[in-house]
Amino acid sequence: MNKPKLETSTFIVSEQQITLDMEMVPFDLWGTKVHVLMLLKNKIIDPTAAEKCLKALSEIEEEFSRGKFTIDPEKGAQLTLEAKILEKAGDLAYSVHTGRSRNDQIMVTELLYLREQMLLISQEMISLLKSLLELTNKYQQTIMPGYTHMQPGKITTVGQWALSYLNTFLRTSETVKYYLNIYDMNPLGACESYGTSWSLDREFTTEYLGFTKVWELPQDVIGSRGFAQLGYLSALSEMCLVTSKIGEDLILFNTFEYGIVELGDEVSQRMHPITGSSVMAQKKNPDVLEIIRSTAPQVTGYWSIVANILSSLPMGYNRDARESKEYIHLGLIKTTAVIKTLQKIITTLKFDEKRMLELATTNYSLTTDLADYISQKTKIGYRMIYKIIGQIVEDAIENKKPLSQISAKQIAQTAQGFGLDIKLSDKEILEAINPTTAISRRSNTGGSSLATMQKSIERARNEIKNHESWIKSKQEKIYKAYNKTDKLVRKTINSKVS
Repeated sequence: MNKPKLETSTFIVSEQQITLDMEMVPFDLWGTKVHVLMLLKNKIIDPTAAEKCLKALSEIEEEFSRGKFTIDPEKGAQLTLEAKILEKAGDLAYSVHTGRSRNDQIMVTELLYLREQMLLISQEMISLLKSLLELTNKYQQTIMPGYTHMQPGKITTVGQWALSYLNTFLRTSETVKYYLNIYDMNPLGACESYGTSWSLDREFTTEYLGFTKVWELPQDVIGSRGFAQLGYLSALSEMCLVTSKIGEDLILFNTFEYGIVELGDEVSQRMHPITGSSVMAQKKNPDVLEIIRSTAPQVTGYWSIVANILSSLPMGYNRDARESKEYIHLGLIKTTAVIKTLQKIITTLKFDEKRMLELATTNYSLTTDLADYISQKTKIGYRMIYKIIGQIVEDAIENKKPLSQISAKQIAQTAQGFGLDIKLSDKEILEAINPTTAISRRSNTGGSSLATMQKSIERARNEIKNHESWIKSKQEKIYKAYNKTDKLVRKTINSKVS
């Protein structure tokens, strides 16, 4: 029976899908080789069929590396691969698909690909973490104004600012690790959605693909297509949310009005066709930070799109889930670029220590440190001291009188209005509002004193080292599994030839 040409094939297998599938071909080949080796081990296919199929797969791999492999849009990636094997191995190639569906073939291909990509992003994050650690170390006691509600709040240090972002990024790295561990499961053997009567060794394929365990229930496996992408997009969104926050901080601090930090010429230049103005010669625009800031809503949007695609899909395979590929791919590209670029920015930052000290000593942000000192010395409840100092500082702000001109006499007189006797010296007040003293007095865990900061820095350094070791161990496990597969493939081919 002659059927008309399928007019919707290029819509279903679009150019964009083919481009994405081409990136995953090496992982499809790996999964297919392991499947063939398992079929041979379990005597489902004979050595001749295995040798022919593995040889064909190796030849296809070589063609791909030379840019000679293309996906037929009329077939899609998986059936193009099957057709290529058939072309090279003849009728024996029909056995390659025994006990396997396109569904679990695609699932294993995508998980292998995503595992590699997320580990690569984790490596890039290590570089960013190390740059932030270096910045923390360099400026650990450098005074910096702190803000809440974008109003002067309390002084801090550049070291505390950088270390805060470092710690946040460490947690996002843990989120990536969490999803890598969750989806460290082998879907191969789930078949179309309901398993198979063929005697498959799923533990064998799990080992040779570098997974930790079998993804057991077939319906769960195939019905969960897209959820790994959703999980990884959640982790990427988290990363980008943090990069957007640090980007916004730097955009503000880089303005003339703040004047706290300058971007290095490596990332922004005056009179440059990209980062300068076409008419305003003085401009050194933070374009790079603005693009970093804009990435978070995009990646969060990709997560939202995938979540909506997966919403209410019935059990079993649904083609809708395939669309998640496009959005995780975009998320990977944008997040990788943002992390790499932010790392470059961090290494070029130039903080104006004089300007930061000027702001910290003129914007009344040492008010709380003064109140803390008085409450600690007099043993009077902090809320009462807060009211006394608040009244004095409000008057000072209205009369444009700096904090340094508040006298012990003024504090004593104001306290008397509250029925309290507070005795201080002017020297004590000046010492309490000395920025260096204020920073050094914060010696609790996580505080800004030198000794406390050094402990926090050492802890962060160890966490970075531990995370880096975890990434390397994960990559080594995958590398060993791939080499083990390659070795067995060559042994199988050579043993048959000999």
